[in-house]
Parts: sequence; structure tokens; C-alpha cells
Amino acid sequence: MRPTFLGFETQKRTLQVAQKSLDITGNNLSNTNTIGYTRQRVDLYAMYVSGNQSLRWCSQTNNLSVQGQGVNSYGVSQIRDIYIDKRYRANVAIEAETEKTVAILSEVEDILDNFETDGLQHFTEQFFTALQDYSVEKPDSVEVATIATNAAVNLCRLLHDYDNKLCEVEDTYVAELEDTVFYLNNLLDDMNVLNDRIAREMLNYPDEYGPNELYDQLNMYVDELSNYGDVSVTENENGTFSVDFCGIKVVDGIEFKVNRFIMDDYETQGQAIIHYESGEKLNCQNGILKSFFNMLNGNGVYATGNQNSEYGIAYFKSAINEFANTIAKTLNDANGAVEDPARRMFSTDPEGSVFTAANIRVSDEWLENPTMIGQVRTLDEVTGMYHYGWDEVTDETGNVTLQNTNVLYLLSQFENGDLKFGNAHDFRGDVYQYISFVSNRLAQTITYEKSRYDGAVSTVDTLLDARDEVSGVDMDEEGINMLNYQKWYSASSRMLTTLDDCLDKLINGTGRVGL
Repeated sequence: MRPTFLGFETQKRTLQVAQKSLDITGNNLSNTNTIGYTRQRVDLYAMYVSGNQSLRWCSQTNNLSVQGQGVNSYGVSQIRDIYIDKRYRANVAIEAETEKTVAILSEVEDILDNFETDGLQHFTEQFFTALQDYSVEKPDSVEVATIATNAAVNLCRLLHDYDNKLCEVEDTYVAELEDTVFYLNNLLDDMNVLNDRIAREMLNYPDEYGPNELYDQLNMYVDELSNYGDVSVTENENGTFSVDFCGIKVVDGIEFKVNRFIMDDYETQGQAIIHYESGEKLNCQNGILKSFFNMLNGNGVYATGNQNSEYGIAYFKSAINEFANTIAKTLNDANGAVEDPARRMFSTDPEGSVFTAANIRVSDEWLENPTMIGQVRTLDEVTGMYHYGWDEVTDETGNVTLQNTNVLYLLSQFENGDLKFGNAHDFRGDVYQYISFVSNRLAQTITYEKSRYDGAVSTVDTLLDARDEVSGVDMDEEGINMLNYQKWYSASSRMLTTLDDCLDKLINGTGRVGL
């Protein structure tokens, strides 16, 4: 005969497992709105009984193994899909990157607002119109020449304003990048501390199971980190996570170490450079950090050193600088400044440096003598010396008319379609075409990044829905589970009552005739 109380032990386990299933269902329902919570379940298995002779009860008439020992539980697990997690983290990096890029470029767009209408195009046309008005007057007309000089001053002021505002945006995002590096290092430290807690807690758990609530928090940290770059996770034998960021291990769950980020001084380098504490240079393919790199280091054809060919703040600063440099050099050369520095229409502050939007100004020579550009250079055949004066034309009657040929020549430079903008010839065309080119490039870059953002948002939303279907708490499903576990518990309780009745009959009724 088998052990009398074996059935009671089986049902006791069943009640325990049913009770635990009810507990976990209640825990799921309680955390329906808890951010980062992962649905849990009790992993069950049928009790296995070996065919070993010692675990069999037998007689001359039967030979039955001790099977039918009910249910038991491996432990309480989380319901997660690693593949969905990986895809979500990869796509959320793209979403975060493009969102940050659009935000930064939109600020650049605000600065260059109406660039080819009321902005640079407008002030360039004002300068052109003032020169045109001067060209139809006598070259010695000081008042009209002064208007042209003032229009040039206004154009320089606009370029200064562009440079100042772009530098302000640049400084803002440099500071934000520094704060981001500080935040990420704290995040790595928090993950390391959490890994240590998990490793200590794992001493109290069976294999493959652990403190689920701590895992939820650790996964939230990983999700947060994935906004900033490419993340991959390795689960270690001690239950901890090791995390790689952009191909380099930043959290070591075995040795409980972190590999922090270090940002070089931006003012010294003139570029955003981040490397790991272990020495490797940070190189992101996606994420917010890549957006920072592209927007601060993206300098198009003007890229040098650690800069890249993206169209970021650096590129649009260079584009404005190139406009200032090209228009200043073109007009200076056209006015004869190569032969005589006193013929400069524009100069720099300090003197002798390359023209930029920050340092361009109207030359002192032109400010002191507005009609300077109306004079032409002629050779005195008697002395063999060059001198500057009015372009005089004498008609048949002896009347002398002053011509404005030099100003007309200066005007022609605005529509010179052979001007080269950029050290690698970013653009070739006239001044107005270049303004439209820069404006269109900014608009096209924003449009492209917005398109990438919209696509990433759609993908991330789809993956979030798929993730919630797997890991999220469904109240209807949990309600059904609760009813099933409650019926299971009641049936098991009834089985105990039945076993108790059988035992009572065996003890109190066996051998008593008539009972």
C-alpha cells in the first residue's frame, strides 16, 4: 500500500501553487499602471517520479510506480520578448536622434528666418539697389554714395547678428551635451549599483529566476540609455546585465565596473569629442549623441579634423562666413584693392584676417570717402604713375560728363554666375543663387530629418504595441486568470476534503461490520 498521506502532500503543493498563481495575478493587476512593470507568471511543471524501485509500491499482484504527484513550480518569471526589446531599442535611438536633430535645425531655421526674403536676400538687394541708385547719379554725388555705404554697413550688421545667434545656439547645445554626458555617467553608476543588488539577491533564488522588480528597473535604465546610442545587453550567469554602448562595454555585470564617458573641452578643440574612460573614441551610429555630433561637428565640405560632412550648426556658420568672405573679396578685387589697399570696400577686425560673418566691416577708407568707389584708376602718361579720379567723357562741344563705370562694374559682380563659394566649391553661381542654395539646403535637411523621425515614430509605436501585448498587463486576461486560479484552488480544496473522508473511513470504518 502506498503512503497514506501522499495524496495530502500532492494537494498541499497544488494549493500552494494555486495560491501563488493568485498572488501573482493580483500583483499584475496592482501594477497595471506602473511604468516599466513587466507581467509575471508562475512557471509550472508536472511532478516527475523516477522509475527507481525504491519509489514503487508493489506486491505479488501489482507493480505500480508512485506517479500522479501533482504540480510544482520552477519559479516566477517575467514575460518578455528579447527580440522585440532589441528592435525597440534600436529604433528608439533613431527616433530620439531625429527628434533632437529637427529641434536643433529648427532653431537654426528661426535664426535664418526669411533668409531669402526679409533676411540676407533683402539686405543684399538693398545694398545692390543703393549701388544701382548711385550708378545713375554722378560719381561725385556724396549723399547718394553715402546711402550705398550705409546699406553695406547694414549688411555687415546682419551678418554679425547671424553669427552671434548661431554661436548662442552652438553654446546652448554644447552645454546640453556636457549635461548629457554627466547624466549618462550617473545612469551607468545606477545600473552598476543595481547589478550588485541583483547579484546579492540571486543567492536566494533558484537557477534562471531572480528579483523581477529589480530586473524591471534595470530594463528601464537600458531603455533610457538606448535613446542616446546603440545598446546591446548580455545576461550573465550571476543574473546581472553587461551593457555595450556603441560597441564598447560600459557596464560590466561580472566585475561590477563602469566605463564612463569623458568629453574633451569644446572651446579648446572647437569640436565635440567624447571618448570612453578606457580610451576608445565614441562613435555612434544612432541616438541623441549622434545628433549632437552631427549638429555640432557637421560642417559639410568645410569639415576638418573630427568634424563630419553632415549639415549642422557648423556648416551653416561656415556658409554665412563663406558668403561674407566671397562678397567682400569679390567687391574688393573688383574695386582694385589688390593693387591698392586703399581701395578696399570691406575690411576685417582685426585687420588681415580671413573675412567671416563675425569680423566683416565696411573699410575706414570707404566710410571716410563714400565716393571712393565711383573713382577709376588711370595711368598718367606723363609721370607714368597711376592715380584715381572721375571717369570723364568730353563730347564734341567740349562738355565734360562724369561716368560711373566703376560702380556699374561693381554691380555686375552681384550677378556673376561664376563665383565659387566654399573651399571645396560647395556652390558655383551668383550671390542671389547662393542665398537660395543655403536656404534650400536647410529646408531640405529639416524635411529629410522629419521624414526619418515620422518613420521611426511609426516603427517605435508598433513595437511598443507588440511589447505591451507580450509584457503589458491586460486586465481582461488577468481577470480570466484570476477566475481560473480561484476555481483551481476550490477544486483542490475539495480534493483535500475527499481525501480526508477516505482517511476517516479507513481509520474509523475499516473492519467494523455493518459500518
